[in-house]
Amino acid sequence: MSTTNNYSETDLGNVSPNPCGEYSDEKEYEYLDLISLNGGSYLCIIELGKTVSNVPPNEGKNSDTWQCVALPGDLTPEYVSMHDHVVNLAEQVEADAEEVRKANVNVSNIKINVEQMQEQTRQSAESAEQSKENAAGYAESAELSRQAAKIAEQNVNAQVSGFDNHVLQKTTESEEDIEAVRIAANKAILAQQKESIQHVKDQTSQYISDQEAQAKTNIENYTGEQINNVNQAVNVVKGQLQGVINEALTEKSDLSVVVNDANTAKEKLQGVVDNADNLKNELNDSISSGVTTKQNLDESTNKANTAKQSLNAENASATSNLEELRNENFNSQEILAGVADLRAYLGLSDEDILGVQVDYKNKTFTRLAGAVNLTNGSDFDRFSMFGGRRRCNVADDGTIVAWYGDADYAEDGSMGQVMVYQPKFYYLVCPVVYDPIDTGVGYHLRKANYYVSEKPRAGFRLHPAFYDANGNEIDYFLTSAYEGSIFDVSADAFLMNDEQVMTVSEDKFCSIAGVKPASGLTQNLTRPNIEQMAKNRGDGWHGDLIKQVSAEQMLMIIEMGMMNLQTAIAQGIVSISDNSAYNCSSLTGSTASIGNGTGRATETINEKGGATTTETADGKTAVCWRGKENFWGNIWKFVYGINIWGNGSMGGGQPYICNDFNFAESRNSENYEAAGFTVTNANGYVSAMGYSTTCDWLFIASECLGNSSLPVGDYTYITVNLNGYRITLLGGCWNDGGNAGAFYWDLSNGVGLRYRYFGGRLVYIPTKDSAVYNAAIASWKEQMAA
Repeated sequence: MSTTNNYSETDLGNVSPNPCGEYSDEKEYEYLDLISLNGGSYLCIIELGKTVSNVPPNEGKNSDTWQCVALPGDLTPEYVSMHDHVVNLAEQVEADAEEVRKANVNVSNIKINVEQMQEQTRQSAESAEQSKENAAGYAESAELSRQAAKIAEQNVNAQVSGFDNHVLQKTTESEEDIEAVRIAANKAILAQQKESIQHVKDQTSQYISDQEAQAKTNIENYTGEQINNVNQAVNVVKGQLQGVINEALTEKSDLSVVVNDANTAKEKLQGVVDNADNLKNELNDSISSGVTTKQNLDESTNKANTAKQSLNAENASATSNLEELRNENFNSQEILAGVADLRAYLGLSDEDILGVQVDYKNKTFTRLAGAVNLTNGSDFDRFSMFGGRRRCNVADDGTIVAWYGDADYAEDGSMGQVMVYQPKFYYLVCPVVYDPIDTGVGYHLRKANYYVSEKPRAGFRLHPAFYDANGNEIDYFLTSAYEGSIFDVSADAFLMNDEQVMTVSEDKFCSIAGVKPASGLTQNLTRPNIEQMAKNRGDGWHGDLIKQVSAEQMLMIIEMGMMNLQTAIAQGIVSISDNSAYNCSSLTGSTASIGNGTGRATETINEKGGATTTETADGKTAVCWRGKENFWGNIWKFVYGINIWGNGSMGGGQPYICNDFNFAESRNSENYEAAGFTVTNANGYVSAMGYSTTCDWLFIASECLGNSSLPVGDYTYITVNLNGYRITLLGGCWNDGGNAGAFYWDLSNGVGLRYRYFGGRLVYIPTKDSAVYNAAIASWKEQMAA
């Protein structure tokens, strides 16, 4: 099209893969359009400039029109090669487009300069010609003016003397006439003024009297009418209020009846229990006497059977009564809401219970129980799940060999992995306001109270992060202090600069300071391969896991009193300029001096293609929460133990959680259990979390109508009407800005994907009662005592 600068804009078409969602026969596709079909992904490779429609891909195969880039299973070598080729082509097209744009701008500027010079030349010529004509006219006029001036001078000199005498005489006469007229005019004005003032006074007085009388009449009429209206309205409101009071009294009476019925049922049930105890005693007596006589034993056995039948009948009756109580025909929603509020508050005022109320709908946060009047930081240090978090050095067998602050503690890998000890805690989630998700699976959580406690309490459960591979409760887990890097076993050296030379079968995933996080720039750093390199360290080692991540998310919002942790702590590394040729993440370890605390690094070293810069601004420096660096930002982190699956009618899909440590990419059955809610079906900022009683600890969006600040301030990416499997990435990378955060999920990527801004972390799950486990707990207790 033609622009105001008189140059043409060139449509280069797609210059990189263009996501187009699920394949449709009705849509037209062009070169580099990327579609999904039955869980796979395909790239359109028709000739540039042409389109195609009603030609679906052959599932799992390449064709003249479609290149298969992602199978429902593992990544294909052809896709890796094709992807790299497409990236190179896209970068070349971008460079060519930029050169064309610059050339167009230069041509337009040259054209404008030439036109301006032509116009200036034309104007200069016209100006010169006009100046020539004006000069000739001025010369002729000057000569005529000189002659006329000479004649006029002579005439003026002759007339001046006579004119002066005449003017003096007329001036004297005029002054006398003016004075006479002035005196007469003043007298006339004064007389008229006096008469006019009196007339105005008379008319004004009468008008004021008339208006006062009329106003008084109008006010009296209007006031009486309004008083009558107000009295009528008050009477109506009083009647309505009395009706409401009567209805409330009736409902209170009905509720009292229900409560009495429940108490009666409880008393009956207690009676049954008491009868059972009595019968048990009788049975014991009968068994004792049965030693001497079989007849007595038979009689006692018959009595026991009769008692058992009676007990079953009583239990059935009690169950029926309770079910009838639940099904009473009254406003159950209001009663359930009241029960939810009671669950949220009754018995939860102890000082060693910490809580926060998150009102997602109204975008407000309120500290609860022992957290009231506390400030994040030192106020929370006395609670072990917060103040007990400690950086430590960990050997491959899980032994803690040094703690932060010890003389031999090191973060360069010489003393083992740099991890953070997370003590166990118990939790309770009380859903106060919620409504069904339109997929029919689960609820939108609109308002909820989150609580944590160091010790078990009624209604509380041990967080699912604290179970070992055998299903036993454990006192701690270890999470990585730093984002993952790789130790090259064959070279016996750490890969300090994300060298793309990993060997999955033998190399080890790491958590150390001073290195560039590992990425899938060209190597196949996928979620399963990170898990394998973690397991290469030994039993208990894994890539980052959904249950451990969720435990830390819950602790962070309770301590910070909000969910926008970029506001509560700092932005993190989210504002680094991108270069598509590199992994642009920054080096780990700039929060080493923060240790077990929370805050932002004073400076962080960024590296791109061998060039380093020292960054100091918020948005370009690392963030730390109680010893863990970059929970969000810098590089996306794979999270394992969770898959997202949908059948095309489940919105963005449903999370499936692994109930052990046998992870798989494409599984939604056997050891993978449904979370009980579906995720949002639209990209956007979180406005509600999904909720079910099964996974009340999980923080994944069911609705995205929020903004970059509230109630959560973090973004979620999904696949609309998902049909197939997706993997999970958390936190964002170096240039995600305000989208990033502790609840920033990307749920849109297919199985087996790797990329230059995807990385991971380590986690260690100990085995209960092992020697390493017991020694770690004893060592931690010594640290806490010190």
